[in-house]
Amino acid sequence: MLSLTTAQRDLLYLLLTTETPIGAAALGQSLHLTPRQVSYSLRSIKLWLARRHASLRQVPGVGIQLICSAQQRERLYAELESHAKFQLILTPEQRGQLLALVLLITPEPLTLNQLQQDLAVARTTVLKDLDVMEIWLASFGLQVVRRQHRGCWIEGAELAKRQALAALLWGDVPFSLPIISVQAGLGFDFVLQQDAALLPIIQRVNSFLQELDLPKAQQQVIWAEAALNARFSDQAISLLALALALQQQRINAQQYLHWHPETLHWLEQQLIWPVAKQFEQHYGLQASATINLAEIAGVALQLVCAARERPWPNQHETDHVTVRLINGLIDVIATSYDVAELANDQLLRDGLAALIPPACNRQRFGLWVPTHQSSETQSERYATERRVADLIDRKLLATIGVALPIDARDELILLLRAAVVRARPVQTRNILVVCPSGMATTQLLVARLKARFPKLGIFEVLSMRELSAERLANADLVITTAPLALASVPIDVIQVHPMLHPEDIAALTQWMV
Repeated sequence: MLSLTTAQRDLLYLLLTTETPIGAAALGQSLHLTPRQVSYSLRSIKLWLARRHASLRQVPGVGIQLICSAQQRERLYAELESHAKFQLILTPEQRGQLLALVLLITPEPLTLNQLQQDLAVARTTVLKDLDVMEIWLASFGLQVVRRQHRGCWIEGAELAKRQALAALLWGDVPFSLPIISVQAGLGFDFVLQQDAALLPIIQRVNSFLQELDLPKAQQQVIWAEAALNARFSDQAISLLALALALQQQRINAQQYLHWHPETLHWLEQQLIWPVAKQFEQHYGLQASATINLAEIAGVALQLVCAARERPWPNQHETDHVTVRLINGLIDVIATSYDVAELANDQLLRDGLAALIPPACNRQRFGLWVPTHQSSETQSERYATERRVADLIDRKLLATIGVALPIDARDELILLLRAAVVRARPVQTRNILVVCPSGMATTQLLVARLKARFPKLGIFEVLSMRELSAERLANADLVITTAPLALASVPIDVIQVHPMLHPEDIAALTQWMV
């Protein structure tokens, strides 16, 4: 029995019939697979080949090539041909994710016999897979209920179910190989999509994904952003689009939210409520007034918890985090560093006002966000910033009853470091700016650099052909919007976007430290 998916088998066929190296992009284009599906498939193919004493050679810039003798190649091809009609075998990780998805989207109980048939596995296998996913679902406050002669189902709040679904669709699962991920602006990447005809459970999940209109939801997010005069982070836009697409599907399935009266009242007082109310028309809500109000509140909660790149206008009038509290945090920071200038740092103030309200709201309501990756902020060089962040956490706990989640805490530490760098005495640095896009773009970039880093140094704009060894020898840094190869000259080079994205700001801040 061949334990390869359809996509993996097709990739292997192509590699078997091609003796020269072939690039991953070309493999994907030939078989209509995304880069992630190719990467996902190659991992399993390597294991499959290793058991048959063959291997794959991957050379960056050259491609991928099957390494085996001509006789081995013939035997491998014959084995694939002999299993042309095979039964798909899923890994425990794949089965667990599929089980969790199907249980979350199916309102009625599912019997073990039905799950056995849908997965084509033994009863004990289904039970083991359920045990694993039950622990993960419990982290969302959900419970897998099992009843003899009735089956199993998930009990818990509708908001918790939607959050668990969002995590599964985002690929934020306790496994190294998620079967689904969100591709920004493109939709879902479901690595088992080509095998939908082989197992009923894959077909059910694939049909569910077709019901989710991510592009439409993203347009709704962009509309809301404009209506609020706000600017969400790039990841927040994708997360909001996923939440809104899920909300539309759940409404269509007549699975509605329920709120505590105090929570509902608080959301109604928010600045974003009139914008959230417009989604009543977007969703075509035709249920009772109570249900309509609950779903509007669902939109409002997502908006008020979404990460922002700048403060919202008049946010102090409605947020838990008030201007007075932000002022108090600024005082804590200035006192901790014993740097009076920090009290007047408007960039720091704006950063806190943009970061802390949505982060505290997420923590207050227990909203899911993607698992936070380990950060350099945990290193010894950020020890002082971590100590100040602890002081801020204690003040937030004492004032509003919540502290910052881990992801926001790292952002806070970077904000603090950037503010400290700005407060240092001016150090004369010669900065070369290279921007082949034209003079207008270059001037805008320099203006952004001066506004964000007024003490970075003296900027000199050059074209690529003016980058002589003499110019480079007298410079401290090169900022460029295009790749540069300056291996012969020992100088730091930082490539940025002309719009100076957050990751560019982080890189420049790190260089200044």
